[in-house]
Amino acid sequence: MTEPCVRPPASMAVFAAVLLEIYRLAREESLLGFHQAVMECLLPLLPFDKAWWGRSAQGDAGPQEHSSYLFGLPESYVADWKSISHEDITVARAHAKPGVAVVVDMQHKESPAGLRWLGARYDIAELLCVISSDRLTLLSDHLELYRSLGAAPFSTDERELLSCLMPHLVSAVSLNQIRSLQALRMSLEGAEQRLALALAVCDGQGVLQSAEPAFAELLLAEWPDWFGPRLPMGVQPQGYNGRRLYIDARQVNDLYLLTARQRSVMEQLSVRESDVARLFGQGRTYKEIARLLGMSPHTVRHHIRSIYTKLGIHGKAGIALLLHQLPPAIQN
Repeated sequence: MTEPCVRPPASMAVFAAVLLEIYRLAREESLLGFHQAVMECLLPLLPFDKAWWGRSAQGDAGPQEHSSYLFGLPESYVADWKSISHEDITVARAHAKPGVAVVVDMQHKESPAGLRWLGARYDIAELLCVISSDRLTLLSDHLELYRSLGAAPFSTDERELLSCLMPHLVSAVSLNQIRSLQALRMSLEGAEQRLALALAVCDGQGVLQSAEPAFAELLLAEWPDWFGPRLPMGVQPQGYNGRRLYIDARQVNDLYLLTARQRSVMEQLSVRESDVARLFGQGRTYKEIARLLGMSPHTVRHHIRSIYTKLGIHGKAGIALLLHQLPPAIQN
């Protein structure tokens, strides 16, 4: 169990002011700049030189990173850490006491050789780490703050401070993601506003970070046996275009904003069949459609039969009804 936070080491006024700023950033900062802004907000309260803020899942081979934000460190740091992760005593110590910050001296003579090498390579003497685990998704948020060689060691008060801050940081991340989804929904007004949209956030490995309930319902319509949090089709920059489901993917750093909607039955038609269906549903005759599209009446009849078969309908009224259900972007 997580140990209770008795008091913040900083003055209550300063601590409260930082929390208010963190939640303001969650509401107002973009998904792209949120982590950077929060790190800069924490610096005056809890000084550090570098930081690693991410989300991971425990696997048989150790923690599997799903999203990462590095402050003052190059991208190579994560790969180098993975190469010595089996020697990192921080993982076991932090997971043994989730929610309680632990200090590790990376340069201590009794620290594993790999950890000492990593510290020397990136000018890190000591780290302060805290982990917050979600029992439902089995994902863990971790924050590691680093101090360089020659800097003052982390104090007991600073350990308590980070322990108190971490639940708020986790909540702020979720709030920022949800707000980003709401902003995306507002941007999709107009031609798409009549479509039933469901939004979610996932990482580059297809693990859901936040999702609306309707998003899971759409996934289950395509994959009845699906069980989260990993997307059944993974995640790709071009999105997903399935039998019943369409998903648009927009990358932001190492996360993806996903917009899902149920595919219209009309989208099963070819471009030429769609043109014929649109005109036929408007009441045009075979001869009129043939003249407008530059084809023979016999070809129009062939397309109409194909449309009936694909859509499982009969008659002009059925096509007109389906056309009426589509947004203007798909009709035109």
